[in-house]
Amino acid sequence: MAYEEMFEKNQDFLTAEQLNSIRNTSVLIVGAGALGQMAAHTLLRSGFVRLTVVDKDRFVSDNDNRQLYARPETEGLKKAEVLQRELKKISREAEIRAVDQFVDETNGKELASSADILVDCVDDTRTKKYLEALADSLGICLVHGAVEGWFGQVSTVYPGDGTLAFLYPEDRVRQASALMATVNVVASLQAAEAIKLAIHSEEILRRKVLYVDMRSGDFSCVKLPG
Repeated sequence: MAYEEMFEKNQDFLTAEQLNSIRNTSVLIVGAGALGQMAAHTLLRSGFVRLTVVDKDRFVSDNDNRQLYARPETEGLKKAEVLQRELKKISREAEIRAVDQFVDETNGKELASSADILVDCVDDTRTKKYLEALADSLGICLVHGAVEGWFGQVSTVYPGDGTLAFLYPEDRVRQASALMATVNVVASLQAAEAIKLAIHSEEILRRKVLYVDMRSGDFSCVKLPG
C-alpha cells in the first residue's frame, strides 16, 4: 500500500506538510522489549517509515504478559529481527532496520549518526543516561519512557537539559515487569512526543515528566527545575 493511501486518514488532523515531515524523520528506537515493540508499532502507524530498532535480546516465555510480538513461535528469536519483520508486514515501503546489538559507548555514535530522534525504551538507568549524553552530543532530542508494574513516565529531553541525570542520580535496573496496559499508554505517549518533535510543535514535554499511574487513573505532569 502506498504511503499516501495508508496514511490518508491522518490528514483529518495533520497537514500534508506535517505528514511529509513525519515521513522524512529518522527515528532510532533503543530497546525492542515491551516498550520498544509497542512504540515502534505506534510510530509506524503514525506515519514514521524510517525506523531503526536496536536490541540484542531474544524472546523468552516470561515476555508473554507484556510484549506485542511475544508468542510461542517467536520464543528464542531475536527481538529486533522479529519486530522488523512484523513492521514490514504493515508497510512494505517502510525502511525498517534491525540491529542485533546493545547500545553503549563503543557503537552509539555510529548507530545514531543518521537519526533525527532517539527513543529510549531500555530498562537500566545507566543506558538511559548514556542515551541522553549521546543525543546531547549529536544535537538531537531523546524521548524518554519507563514502565514498571502499574506505573510509567515520559519526558522529552533536548540537548543540554540533563533531565535523566536529574531523574536518575543513582543507577538501577527495573525491579518488576510492567502491566501491558501501562506499556500501551507509555509507548503511545512516546510516539505522540516523536510526532510533535517531527512537526515542530511547541507543546512538548520538555523539562517536564508525565507520570502515569494506571492503578488510580492519575496522570500527573511535573515541571522540573531549571
